[in-house]
Amino acid sequence: MSRFAVTNANTGELEEEFPSVPVEEIPGYIDRGHDAFTAWKDTPLIERSAILRRFADLVDANADEMTDIIGREMGKPKQQGLAEVDKVARTARWFADHAHMYLNPTELPSAGAARSYVRHDPLGVLLGIMPWNFPYNQIARFVIPNLVVGNAIIMKQASICPKSSQYFADLLVEAGLPVGVYQNIYLDSSHAEEVLKDPRVKGFSLTGSEAAGASVAGIAAKYLKRSVLELGGNDPLVVLDSTDVPALAKKVVGIRLTNAGQVCTSPKRFIVVDELYDEFVAEAKKAVEATKVSTFDDPEVGMGPLSSESARDEIVERIAKSVEDGSTLVTGGQKLDRPGWFMSPALLTDIDPDSDLGCNELFGPAVMIYRAKDEEDALRLANHSDYGLMSSVWTDDLEKGERFAARINAGMSFVNSHMESGPEYPFGGINRSGYGRENAEWALRAFTNEHLIRVHP
Repeated sequence: MSRFAVTNANTGELEEEFPSVPVEEIPGYIDRGHDAFTAWKDTPLIERSAILRRFADLVDANADEMTDIIGREMGKPKQQGLAEVDKVARTARWFADHAHMYLNPTELPSAGAARSYVRHDPLGVLLGIMPWNFPYNQIARFVIPNLVVGNAIIMKQASICPKSSQYFADLLVEAGLPVGVYQNIYLDSSHAEEVLKDPRVKGFSLTGSEAAGASVAGIAAKYLKRSVLELGGNDPLVVLDSTDVPALAKKVVGIRLTNAGQVCTSPKRFIVVDELYDEFVAEAKKAVEATKVSTFDDPEVGMGPLSSESARDEIVERIAKSVEDGSTLVTGGQKLDRPGWFMSPALLTDIDPDSDLGCNELFGPAVMIYRAKDEEDALRLANHSDYGLMSSVWTDDLEKGERFAARINAGMSFVNSHMESGPEYPFGGINRSGYGRENAEWALRAFTNEHLIRVHP
């Protein structure tokens, strides 16, 4: 059973608990969602967009409180929380301003008719299952485009983020969203099928673990429901050359330790060509050891606590096991003796690409560096993965970087950047990292009926 509670990641203290929804009450949520959808789908797009703009204004006005909530729930440092909240507001405004470009009917060649076109119509009630690592933005990336499309949402957020999930819902209602169009539900994970089996629920989006994705996707397939899955990643960050290795090492270590490494697109595997490897490892060690581990509201915090005690302990145990199996622990990787879910960030080398850490996602603050003989060997290591979410290549030669990026097996590849996302461009992966895309026009059409209309004289 899911336990919805705020356990302060910085202190380890239980602050609030929220009761799960009894299974017999689930049909009522679907009733309300479907009834609300029947009116919401016919609300003019200009009015739906106006609500999103008001929501964005409310997010801006409440940014400090929103950030403090997730800082306690899952430990996100204040500045990173403010950046997440800002992205939510930016996402709302982008879809409000651009949705009409992709939702207006698409005209086709007449092909013997007087007119042929495709309408992009909303489907109905959707289920969202979202994780704790970006408590607001993960919701927003799914919810905002689907609200402007005209769908209704039932949202199950992670059990450790019950307060932030309700806050998000309350702001939407305050912005003018009709009651029932968006519902936050403290749904036990085992009851997802009770939602998806209802014919009025047309699909779901899940961001989370492979196990969760496979489980819910199996249920969706059983009932023929549309789905989008954004799962884990073992993302490669490839360093081909650099005129300033110390600056580069410091930058990419900072990227890896953002949100205590608890990011699907965090660069899990640093792959460095041989001629830069030794200097890069030395500079990365300095950057890791210079990172201040502290509470979310410390103005000088470099890395906050992990999201939960179990998450912290699992990371520490897997690092220790990797060392037993032959990896070199250069620094860190230890549980810290203080209240809350803190550990020292780790730096590991000599990892077997076929080992647990080489093959499977480590969702925590560990910089893991691999040595590549040359560019082709770096590509081989980058593609030595069953995942395929995000990747990056770092080089002063942009043409070389672009050619290399195109050869990486991933849903997203960046040159001289990593861990980016925005409403303007698609987000998603391949293979064990899931399927489907969020953001931009892909999000707007993921859950629509592409309804062909042909008119003959």
